[in-house]
Amino acid sequence: MKAQASVGRLPFATKMSYGIGGFGKDFGLVVVNTFLFFYYTDVVGIKAEIVGLIFLVARFWDVIADIFIAYLISKTKTRWGKYKPWILVGNALNAVATVSLFSAHYFSGDALLAYITLTYIIWGTTYTLSDAPFWSLLPTITLDKKERESVMPWPRIFASAANYIASAVAMGTVHLFGGSNDRLGFLLLAVFCGVLGTISATITCRWVTRNYKEDDMEDGTPFSLSMACKIIVKNNQLLWLLAIAIFFIISTNITQAINIYYFTYVIGAQSLFSVFMIVGGCFGLASIVFFSKTVDLFGRRAIFITSLLCPVASCFLLYAASLLSSGWAVNAIILLSGVFMGLANALYWLMIFIMVADTIDYGDARMGLRAEAVSYSAHSLMIKLGAAITGYLVGTMLHAIHYVPKAVQTPETISGFHLIYVAPSLLCLVSLFIYCRFYTLNDEKIISIQLTLEEKYRDIRSDGSASALSDNIIAGGPARENAVRL
Repeated sequence: MKAQASVGRLPFATKMSYGIGGFGKDFGLVVVNTFLFFYYTDVVGIKAEIVGLIFLVARFWDVIADIFIAYLISKTKTRWGKYKPWILVGNALNAVATVSLFSAHYFSGDALLAYITLTYIIWGTTYTLSDAPFWSLLPTITLDKKERESVMPWPRIFASAANYIASAVAMGTVHLFGGSNDRLGFLLLAVFCGVLGTISATITCRWVTRNYKEDDMEDGTPFSLSMACKIIVKNNQLLWLLAIAIFFIISTNITQAINIYYFTYVIGAQSLFSVFMIVGGCFGLASIVFFSKTVDLFGRRAIFITSLLCPVASCFLLYAASLLSSGWAVNAIILLSGVFMGLANALYWLMIFIMVADTIDYGDARMGLRAEAVSYSAHSLMIKLGAAITGYLVGTMLHAIHYVPKAVQTPETISGFHLIYVAPSLLCLVSLFIYCRFYTLNDEKIISIQLTLEEKYRDIRSDGSASALSDNIIAGGPARENAVRL
């Protein structure tokens, strides 16, 4: 990674363009994660346990595909760098895959099961093609801790806006596009998601400025798939961060998937789901806007711990609301639950992508191992693995509580909904334990690492040649005496 220019404050155009890329990419992701399961069970008519099993099986492919994608991205050499071409291509392919997901109603029988399995696998692969290079851009934009904290809120503001807007308006949009035909409505919503994702990716590729060039190793050492695996395995802080992520993702994805069922069949007011999401969105966006000042005031550690506790509070509040009779108290509790949900989503996803960048710096400083695409692909795999496990668990749990689509649920089923909604939120406490016990890259330590790396890359630029040091930047060259001992 060679510095291309002296880096001061990042221009507004870079921050805004990076943010817009997050909006289109995550709008489609939210629609898939929140409504695809519902589309398969209540629109297409597939049994929940079958859908869950398909979601789980599809993720075994990602274990292989995500590593290969990271390798492919890392070997890319173009005048636009490694990442921008894949951001554009990945979003375009993911647009086609998203439309394919919501075209399942054209098939039936064994052909339907084969179709949804194939299209879900393709969708997961193309999403990694768009997601991994997008977040890999961050370390190439700036190494400065404060500037990272100033640029990261932009994609998270837009991605969070996409999350809340998509969740709040998706069902209304389905009815608007399709009228009484939900099949057509979901299909046209998928088309809209694809177009939006492609446009936002184009804006990111055109106007985001890279300040550090993504070089391959210059000592001739080949960057191989085994090296990609080594980058992950040898970076213990990345491994702990991935463990934190998988428990949080499973917990919150189950809640996200059950939400529409919980509001429809337990609370008995599907319309309140949109209000719940809008309130969460407002508070989530506000927390992102004031993120830098909040970090200065409380520190990263306190912010991240808060993000892990908020989902638990949100679920227990919504559970409490479901036990009360309708009235202003119920509505107030639902709104407060939405506030905690919004804060959780905004703060966690804002922090986690900064923290992945920190583990990349940690690997560079400690071991001379650096590969942005590999690290972000590993995190992307956790996102999809979590979604797959969620899909399987949700399908299994709905079957276990004897859920019947589009019907009045029995008291036993309602009790089952309470259990499967609240209990998974406790997985966030597992993430909290791992973070407090094993993750060490907080505030002073990460500042020390980044100051060391800035000095190293400044020396490279002043020498006019990268050959002496760059061999330990991307994939672990021999010049490890320059690495910080941590």
